[in-house]
Amino acid sequence: MKTIIYMVLFMVPLLLTKAFSQEKVNVNTWKSDFQNPPVSSWPGVYWYFMDGNMSAKGMTEDLESMKKSGISSVIFLEVNVGVPRGKVEFLSEEWQNLFAHAVNECRRLGIEMILGVGPGWTGSGGPWVQTKESMQHLVASSLEVDNTTKFPLSLPVPQPKKPYFGEHSLTSTLTEKRSEYYEDVAVLAFPKSLKDIDNIEDTDEKALYYRAPYTSAPGTRQFIPFKRNFKKPSHNSVIKFDEMVDLSDHLDQEGVLNWRPPDNRRPSCDLAPETMERLQDPRPFLA
Repeated sequence: MKTIIYMVLFMVPLLLTKAFSQEKVNVNTWKSDFQNPPVSSWPGVYWYFMDGNMSAKGMTEDLESMKKSGISSVIFLEVNVGVPRGKVEFLSEEWQNLFAHAVNECRRLGIEMILGVGPGWTGSGGPWVQTKESMQHLVASSLEVDNTTKFPLSLPVPQPKKPYFGEHSLTSTLTEKRSEYYEDVAVLAFPKSLKDIDNIEDTDEKALYYRAPYTSAPGTRQFIPFKRNFKKPSHNSVIKFDEMVDLSDHLDQEGVLNWRPPDNRRPSCDLAPETMERLQDPRPFLA
């Protein structure tokens, strides 16, 4: 037992001494490594080509400038974010020759090239993604009713938001799936007494439904201003929680509402998730 105790007491100072010695070595090298970082610590950048806007001269100048600035790696990807298309078609013979030129220039300059899994962001979307698992957004419609309204009543189906890149960005298959997918979430009713409704500003931009890339689209705001002092809503613009009625249980699978208002109420905000069914843009036009 004593032998074990003595061995432990002897080893602890030895380990501590070794640790402090190693720490001293690290501190001495930190300063020099910070002043002259090894290549493994150099930064890398995204190297995006805007749908056919590329040339051998431009590639060489880009890479030489990167090397001079201390950039050690690039992620090669071709995208399309709304700028005018270039003359080099994606995957054409000219495109492949330019890609080979970029690879050779990276080797010459000692810059590591990393490839994206596909043009644009196609690696994160495709036919393997089921409609119910796709990106979705909440849509709503409203309808005014009173005691004279005839029930049962078919509620209007909320329309989805338009794709950011436009309806033309969807294939016929995606358009069909987008129109077919719909699921009711809730049907709410509240008294028709509101006069001045204060809407939240810039909701579509804040939710990134329609938010253009800041560096690519002229006129895009760098940031959305944050208001510290919010305007207090008027009494007539607030829906009181205790006056709302959840009618979700009165809605059948066909979208028909079986309910009669006890007073002057209206079903509002027929909430439903709608698939966005958007292509994983930005991608080259021919990709």
